[in-house]
Amino acid sequence: MASSKKILMLHGMAQDGEYFKAKTKRVRNLLEPFGYEFFYPTSPVLTTTVDIPDNIGENKIKTMSGVYTWVLYDYLKKEHYLPQESVEFIREYVLRNGPFEGVIGFSQGASFGGYLVTDFNGILGLTEQQQPPLKFFINFAGFKFYPEKYQEQYRKNPIQIPSLHVQGDLDTITESASVRDLFESCVQGSRTFLKHGGGHIVPSYNRFLAKVVVWLQAVNPQGS
Repeated sequence: MASSKKILMLHGMAQDGEYFKAKTKRVRNLLEPFGYEFFYPTSPVLTTTVDIPDNIGENKIKTMSGVYTWVLYDYLKKEHYLPQESVEFIREYVLRNGPFEGVIGFSQGASFGGYLVTDFNGILGLTEQQQPPLKFFINFAGFKFYPEKYQEQYRKNPIQIPSLHVQGDLDTITESASVRDLFESCVQGSRTFLKHGGGHIVPSYNRFLAKVVVWLQAVNPQGS
């Protein structure tokens, strides 16, 4: 059934669902033949442009009220803050559009997704009937939340589902150590790390994306 192959796609900071959809066209083209469907929510949370790094650059999607973000960040304290509004929005989105088979995220969206998949149903308050266990998580340039108040969640609930962590050699936005920290928050044997030669992007060249497809078919063969 197509409904069993839905993927939740979480955009990066200062992006929206439609922008992320455009930037992941190659990913969709390669996975749709296997029966996957892609769903692109846009965060309900807005922040002003002065609250985001200058090096986000051309990725910014501006509205009259600011830019979209799943997670707020205090650049003085260097701490992330996850608004309850983001959590409640995704819960309702899953109830309306799910259930989902996996999660794919980019940058901040991958970080939000990585935090959620430590205990997806528990954090969102969903039953297994509403959302069966997820089967995979793909992280493009995502990082681990650093404030101490979030660490217990990672310690008590290491990511159990198969996870793929992708980092660009030329990424100047998400530090390598940050990507590795999220990778280390997964149980051994279920995590895979891949690097590409680009920057802070979702790679669009088929030679690299073929590796993503091979990985996904290996961890989720029933999706084929």
